[in-house]
Amino acid sequence: METYGPYLEINLINLEKNFNTIKSKLLSSTRIIPVIKSNGYGSDGIIIARKLVALGVNRFAVAYTREAIELKNAGIQTPIMIFYPNIKNLELIVRHKFEPAIYSKSLLEKIEEILEKFKIQNYPIHIKFNTGLNRLGFNFSDCYLISRKSYSSFFNIISIYSHLGASENKRPCKFTDNQVNLFEKIKLILTKDIKPEIGFHLLNTSGIFNYPEFQYDAVRPGIGLFGNSNSRIWDLELKQVLSLKAPIIQIHFINKGESVGYNIGWISNQKSKIGIIPIGHYDGIGRIYGKKNIPVIINKQKSYIIGNICMDMMMIDLTGIRSYEGDIVTIFGDQIPPNEVAENVGTISYELISGISQRINRKIVE
Repeated sequence: METYGPYLEINLINLEKNFNTIKSKLLSSTRIIPVIKSNGYGSDGIIIARKLVALGVNRFAVAYTREAIELKNAGIQTPIMIFYPNIKNLELIVRHKFEPAIYSKSLLEKIEEILEKFKIQNYPIHIKFNTGLNRLGFNFSDCYLISRKSYSSFFNIISIYSHLGASENKRPCKFTDNQVNLFEKIKLILTKDIKPEIGFHLLNTSGIFNYPEFQYDAVRPGIGLFGNSNSRIWDLELKQVLSLKAPIIQIHFINKGESVGYNIGWISNQKSKIGIIPIGHYDGIGRIYGKKNIPVIINKQKSYIIGNICMDMMMIDLTGIRSYEGDIVTIFGDQIPPNEVAENVGTISYELISGISQRINRKIVE
């Protein structure tokens, strides 16, 4: 394994602090279902899962079947909810005893067919309703279908849930209010007709901060566990779990008027000191970062990315900064949060952190 190269620092101490911060906003009876999809938002889903199991988590959620299989193969015994099961994978899901989120009549019919085929009863599933995001989910008109199916001997419906589309928006937010009101109607109908032990959940990270009164039986924090909440104010309560760092592998001194990088991407207006960093757009640092005067941190000082980002390298302006080859540069982390970096290039922290290449070494802090 390379040691003199870029690495993503994963701070499990801060992960625990964030977990406890989220827990402090909830009733003692409210369950936490951590969302660790996309390899733990680009970190290391297995390491994250193991830490959360140690903290007492008793159910995870991922996006796709492959992610659940990777966790199971790594020894994770905790039940795993799959948000977006493919109809062609349902038999595989049942074989592995994962918990699919059923969001359509075709999925519901197919899994019932599979369970009948293998004579399996009381199989755990979750039911997703669409309340306005208009992505996946049953419609309000399907309530009575779900009510009938809840008494099927094939199913054990663990939970009914939906997903907010604008939970970080400042309150009052008519869009979110409409979603909550519709979910309340769904809950009212189904609470009368289904088994009482079925739970309900609605809130993602932003929802936990913004709408804690609607925590219901469980919440689904994802990116908040990693220190990002979609709000600068809420972020103050969280700690950064992920820090992307890389060493300076070479320093150049260039004259006024000389250029740096492909396509004459940056021209020096003075004698300049240039640092070369071994990380590029293959690693998740897009070409746009070289065009937006994006800061990085070196020796507690701000430097700036210059020129066009290369496939495997980028350049920074070290003029006036005391620095040497081998010094570590922070691209995002405690001093420069992912939300701030992402905003500067017109994206969101989700895209930034989940896009970090798997060739970047992971370094665990615990």
